[in-house]
Amino acid sequence: MTNRTSENPTFPSAIAAGLVQLAGRDIFVDLDGLSVRGHFWPVHENGDMPPKGTIVFCPGFTEFCEKYSHAFARLHDAGYDVLVIDWPGQGRSGSLGRNPIAVHIDSFETYLRAMDALIIAAGIDRRELILMGHSMGGHLAMRLTERYAAKIRAAIILSPMIAPPVMPVNGVRALARLFEWVGLGRSYPPFRGGLTIQIERIFRQRNGLTRWQPGYESQFIWCDDVPEFYRSGPTAGWVRAAYDSCAHTTLNPKWMAARNVPILALTGSDERVVHKKSMDRMIPYLPQVTHHEFVDARHELLSELPSLQDELWQRFDAFIASL
Repeated sequence: MTNRTSENPTFPSAIAAGLVQLAGRDIFVDLDGLSVRGHFWPVHENGDMPPKGTIVFCPGFTEFCEKYSHAFARLHDAGYDVLVIDWPGQGRSGSLGRNPIAVHIDSFETYLRAMDALIIAAGIDRRELILMGHSMGGHLAMRLTERYAAKIRAAIILSPMIAPPVMPVNGVRALARLFEWVGLGRSYPPFRGGLTIQIERIFRQRNGLTRWQPGYESQFIWCDDVPEFYRSGPTAGWVRAAYDSCAHTTLNPKWMAARNVPILALTGSDERVVHKKSMDRMIPYLPQVTHHEFVDARHELLSELPSLQDELWQRFDAFIASL
């Protein structure tokens, strides 16, 4: 494994729109021939003073480091070192599907190995860590609590993907395996494809992500500066890998009950992106969970109405203080 750092790209459109810019530095690690990008934003560049804590952030499906830069700036200003990743096949970590905007992975273990490599490259592998993850990243954060059991101080999971939205689990897994068997693993499933950015960036009142138009539209402004950020839709292989991972872990009561670490779970009552019934059923199995559901909130809590974001950070601060 090799790693390198680089200067951050420039974002004139994002700057003109007033979006918060990341400081810190990009880190790239080699994983099976794929260059995986992370971003590390320490409080003290020379490391001569300890941070308040170290947060490892796990983004969601299709997401990239810059999308939640406003959240990372808040965490940095509060005294936390922050590491965030472009998962393999997302952001600036390459494209693994036959269609360059499709999200593909053969196994969620690849995501975990990529985070392993970035934690080492950032020099935080001996630290106590706080995990924070959104959606698919919430699922992966819970899996990292098993992988780094002795080092995890706490985890904050936002709209976690306990299961993807389509049921039944075993039926979807079987169908996805069939598509893989006929050679469509790296392609969109026959019944579903991706959307162009021109279509997807249009804010619609009943979208499933957020009620706040600026929060919805900001993600696409980053893509105006770096078009390679944009992704839309999963491959059949990603679908199979996601359902396999959920079936073995977050949909398994024994596995959930073994996650004996303080966890703050924040969800929205108007959840339509991941399977809400599975979320409601499985979160109570976590032995040290604090769960709050925001009334009428949608999937992307960090892009929701400013008043909701204010309450989210109040709950975050209270949770950390309770540790």
